[in-house]
Amino acid sequence: MNKITTLISTLTTPKNLIPQDGIRFWQEKVLLNLLFFSGVLGFITWIPSVALSIKEGLWVVAFADTLMLGWVLGMFLRPGLSYTFRAMSIPTISYLLGMVLILTLGPFGAGPAWLFFFPILTGVLLGPKSAYRALVLNAITVALIGGLIQLNLTNFLSQANFKAWHLAIENPMEKWVVICFNFMLLNILATLSVTTILNGLHNSLEELGISEKKHRQIFENILDVYFETSLEGIILEISPSIEQVSSYSQKGLKGKPLQTVYKDPGKRKDFLEKLFRNGHIQNYEIHLLDKTGQTRICSVNARLLRDKNNNPERIIGIFRDITEQIAMAKKEKDLEERLNRSRKMEAIGMLAGGVAHDLNNVLSGVVTYPELLLLDQPPKSPMADALNIIHSSGLRATEIVQDLLTLSRRGVMTREVVDLNAIASEFLRTPEYEKILSFHPHVSVKQNLAAEFPFLKGSGIHLQKTIMNLISNAAEAQIDMGTITISTTNRHLDNPVKGYDRVAAGDYVVLTVEDQGTGIDPEDVKRIFEPFFTKKVMGRSGTGLGMAVVWGTVQDHGAYIDVISSPGTGTRFDLYFPVTADKPNVRPESICMGDLMGNNETILIVDDVAEQRTIAGTILERLGYKVLAVASGEEAVSYLASNTADLLLLDMIMDPGIDGLETFRRIREFRPNQKAIIASGFSQSHQVRQTLALGAGQYIKKPYTIEKIGLAVQKELSGNTCPESFPGKDHHGAV
Repeated sequence: MNKITTLISTLTTPKNLIPQDGIRFWQEKVLLNLLFFSGVLGFITWIPSVALSIKEGLWVVAFADTLMLGWVLGMFLRPGLSYTFRAMSIPTISYLLGMVLILTLGPFGAGPAWLFFFPILTGVLLGPKSAYRALVLNAITVALIGGLIQLNLTNFLSQANFKAWHLAIENPMEKWVVICFNFMLLNILATLSVTTILNGLHNSLEELGISEKKHRQIFENILDVYFETSLEGIILEISPSIEQVSSYSQKGLKGKPLQTVYKDPGKRKDFLEKLFRNGHIQNYEIHLLDKTGQTRICSVNARLLRDKNNNPERIIGIFRDITEQIAMAKKEKDLEERLNRSRKMEAIGMLAGGVAHDLNNVLSGVVTYPELLLLDQPPKSPMADALNIIHSSGLRATEIVQDLLTLSRRGVMTREVVDLNAIASEFLRTPEYEKILSFHPHVSVKQNLAAEFPFLKGSGIHLQKTIMNLISNAAEAQIDMGTITISTTNRHLDNPVKGYDRVAAGDYVVLTVEDQGTGIDPEDVKRIFEPFFTKKVMGRSGTGLGMAVVWGTVQDHGAYIDVISSPGTGTRFDLYFPVTADKPNVRPESICMGDLMGNNETILIVDDVAEQRTIAGTILERLGYKVLAVASGEEAVSYLASNTADLLLLDMIMDPGIDGLETFRRIREFRPNQKAIIASGFSQSHQVRQTLALGAGQYIKKPYTIEKIGLAVQKELSGNTCPESFPGKDHHGAV
């Protein structure tokens, strides 16, 4: 039975249509069902009908029945014929059979049933309009037959061998059988047509319900926002996801104009122009205001829908909240810029560090020999002024080298607890500060050093130079009269603060230098810490390294910097230095030259540069030490394997051959108590710290001065703490 049902379903299912094609599919299916069952059941009806027609001599009826059955089978077997032609065949057969049966058997036979079925089939297969025409044709046919009866014209039918209707009483049982068969055939076909349509509609509605439920779930759970608006911007439909984006309810926005949530309503005009021009728009960025007044950045994809006359009807689309993505992209861009900036500064710093190292070696002679020669000059010597000029020039060059070292992140020589208030206050009493004011007499400086805990670990010299560079820059920015404010304050950050640097949470003493000058362009803010990037007066305002030195000092102190500026509003620099709970060390009393004299102790100088060996040896001999010198670490190891020295003056970088760290490591293997001090053109590096950890006692930076080398040697030989400068000397520690 299942096989038969499957076979019938296959034979009566359209080959070129699917249920999603709607009523067209079901009309074709009804037609195939009618043709199939009319052929099968019609054949069963045809047998007694033709037999009765032959028995009574109604050859016209027999011929008509046979013709109609053949027509039905032909239509079923020729599905390639047009649907309209095949669909018209069934109602036509019904009408013709009805007329033939009425004319031959009278109005009380099966004819009226076929006529009854005629408009039903027409409506099912060809639609309402065709059904109405069939009803009109039926009405005309019935009226004509009524006219025949009323005018007693039925006798004319007998002349065509049609039995008179009122005499059609022969073979009553056979006639009843034929009538019953025709009735059941029509009853089955009508029922089949209606049930096929109803089943089809039921299935379509079920599928439509499933589809509706599926799309409703998508509509209600989509993360993006679906919307439909009129051309005037009235919201016709919007998905519930709008609540996540804007905090507005879906119900509350329906019927409202979309312009009410635009941050800039004028932007909608541009949106509509592009939409009407192209018919669609993609990835169009708009700014909307949520219920709290916050701006949400959204990306819109929209399409213009048109009616059947191709006139614009409404707008549909989807928009996505990209506020977080844009913020994240901006954050990533900022991080990338900072990384690139750090890499650039690191590369420049490596170059600067190498240059500084070589320059320090060169400057040693310029700084040291005038210092030594001055010791031998009589009072009021005519050479004294020239030697002082040479010495001062060397020291100024040393300052530039120190800037390069600071830029290379190798500039902070010592880390001690310093008072930022005291450093700032002390700078405002220096000749450098007076020089800045002399160039800018229209500028005044106001100080507000209010930090209650101004202590940090770092280098006072570098911090003071940082203040000098910031004030110098601020003065240059003051075209007219203005005030520069230098202030300190303590600040506690519970959360990181985003600025030029991302300032980590913690406790800070903040140094602020603020001016009322011309301000800095946003693009220039990104470059102000690059070496030699300056808009100041070159030749009068320094080397172009000032802000690079500020950046290097801040980095070396583990600090952060923030720049707040815009053209015409002035500039503010905030430097965040981590606070320390330690207190500053008390400086010892200054000492005189005699306190640095040695006792003929043996000092082995290890340096690959001959000039450096000569300079260091000259100073040490002048201080009363016995001096030996070798040109490499290997020579030093070989010499000490069979000889002794009270102290090593060990250069850190020697090329070729082993460096100072490896030299000291090898010597300590067989002389574990060997004393040493380290010298380098760089400031403390990882190698220096490792060497100090092995037991080296002091570290001094080139170029040498009598004070620096004398204090370091004396401290290491005696084990006592030595003072840091001669009385009355400048901050360079030179004689």
